[in-house]
Amino acid sequence: MNKGIAAIGAALLAIGISACASTASPGTASPSATPPTQAKVSPSPSPSGPKVYTVGQTMTNGAHQKVTVTAFAQGVAASDFSTPNPGDQCVSVVVELFNGDSSPWDLPLYELTAVDASGQSYDSFSSLDCPSSTSIDALVPGGRAAATLYFEVPLSGKLILQWTPSALNATSVYNTELKAS
Repeated sequence: MNKGIAAIGAALLAIGISACASTASPGTASPSATPPTQAKVSPSPSPSGPKVYTVGQTMTNGAHQKVTVTAFAQGVAASDFSTPNPGDQCVSVVVELFNGDSSPWDLPLYELTAVDASGQSYDSFSSLDCPSSTSIDALVPGGRAAATLYFEVPLSGKLILQWTPSALNATSVYNTELKAS
């Protein structure tokens, strides 16, 4: 998703948290305070982070949308117009998508990025050095699609495909380790 939207979402979340903070001492209640509402708390990820899937395993979110990495290749030929920067390469990631939700799934490929061992994130739409990635505007309920994404990433080191279905929920992250077969 657009990094600007993610930044706006994070800022709104921070404002909401600070607005909800109480000025009362711990263990005391303000006489004019209304009782807090019960929020459903989802389990936090393990100390090692979100579960890491392997190529071929399906990642499913709470909206029943599914992403499966079906193939990964390194050293893919560059675009016809330019070549990757020194120390970089083009990689391809083939994904299968399924929308099990009752609403359309808008711009599903913008939710997918490649992340290297240092934590640097790469989207598939800004590299002109690699071939053009597939474009999918939306998937209707029950819709399926396959897509090939190309990323310009470092020549070596660990890579994951990261799926973040909601820019407003940064803890909703799914990772597939990318290993050539």
